[in-house]
Amino acid sequence: MALINIDGDPWLTELDACENLSNDIQSQLAARNRENQLSRDYGVLSGTVRVRLKQLGSELDQLTRKLGLISNTLTAGETERRQRRIEALQSKLIQLQRQFTYVEPAAARSALFETSSSSRGRGAFDDDDDDEPALIPSQSNYTVADLRSQQTRILEDQNEGLEALSQVISRQKELATRIGGEVDRHNDILDDLAQTMETTDGRINRETRQIGTITTQDSTWGYWIVIGLLFVAIVLVGIF
Repeated sequence: MALINIDGDPWLTELDACENLSNDIQSQLAARNRENQLSRDYGVLSGTVRVRLKQLGSELDQLTRKLGLISNTLTAGETERRQRRIEALQSKLIQLQRQFTYVEPAAARSALFETSSSSRGRGAFDDDDDDEPALIPSQSNYTVADLRSQQTRILEDQNEGLEALSQVISRQKELATRIGGEVDRHNDILDDLAQTMETTDGRINRETRQIGTITTQDSTWGYWIVIGLLFVAIVLVGIF
């Protein structure tokens, strides 16, 4: 269910900005995937996407902290809905990070083939080419060191994505623990209420029996009074 930004709620405004940022990142990833991996445009788009992914992660963390600060001014249902929106964006962030680090197998093979062909054409590879960075294709400014650096950054981004996923799972676990605690407390309250009702029902039954006994006794005394009065009247009539 989408939240409605009522009276210019700053938190909801920032949430909308994060959603727009995630959509922009998705578009830039699609544009990057259409480029050759060794082209300059591919590198520029990769750098832009990397910066925006970190920006999105930072803004989502800020939204989570702000939600904790304003949760006492919201209903429990509204707080839960906002938390679900944040978690949905965090899951999307993880998906975007995976898309960012994923390399199409066909594109990778094509890039490798172009590199190997170019190197064979120039005879640039020697026995110690792993130690000396060489220019990979003639139309690219990337060196072996640049590719290694990019691979290192990819591994770092993967680690960040796994860490974000771990945080989401931890929050889900904490939420489940809180819900379990609330259920236990409600069960205790229901048990106490049932015991109180049972005790009250026993007292009501005892009082009802006592009232019945008193009523029976009162009715018997009335009969004896009437009988006595009739007896006295009969005696008086017999005498006179």
